[in-house]
Amino acid sequence: MANEITGLDEVQAKLRQLGNQRKAKNAATRSSRKAMNIVKKAAVVNAKAFDDKDSPEKIWKNIVTKAGKTKGVDNVVMKVGVKGGAKNYGTNADNRRANRIGRTYQTQGDNKNPGGDTWYWRFKEFGSATNSADPFLRPALNNNMDAVQAEFSRAYKEELDKEIAKL
Repeated sequence: MANEITGLDEVQAKLRQLGNQRKAKNAATRSSRKAMNIVKKAAVVNAKAFDDKDSPEKIWKNIVTKAGKTKGVDNVVMKVGVKGGAKNYGTNADNRRANRIGRTYQTQGDNKNPGGDTWYWRFKEFGSATNSADPFLRPALNNNMDAVQAEFSRAYKEELDKEIAKL
């Protein structure tokens, strides 16, 4: 979900002053992690609301923020998700022939995760043929979009100031 953030003329001037795209990307990654932690906290609250207190598995303990892979220094991807979710198909000849590269497949989770084996989280989030969806991740982002953008702007200015001070 990409959004344009406006009002960053001051930041663009700082980027020109910094000059190093790699340092700017590192600052953006740190800032986006701080911003997306707002979504993570909201998702944890949403998940705690329906988690079974008697069950040893806790979905809220498996909610994480992690950086996504990008090519080049122009983009930053930060994800909030549940450990034990989907995995990407590997790049090999069979997957290229079957046109699976870039797609994901579902796993059964892992008992070693902090919240246990919570592979069933996707049924709660997306629903199934017999159960309706009761999302907890998507509302966490949708309800906090303005706060995330404001936090990113604030944190990015701060991170750029730190990088410029190191010069």
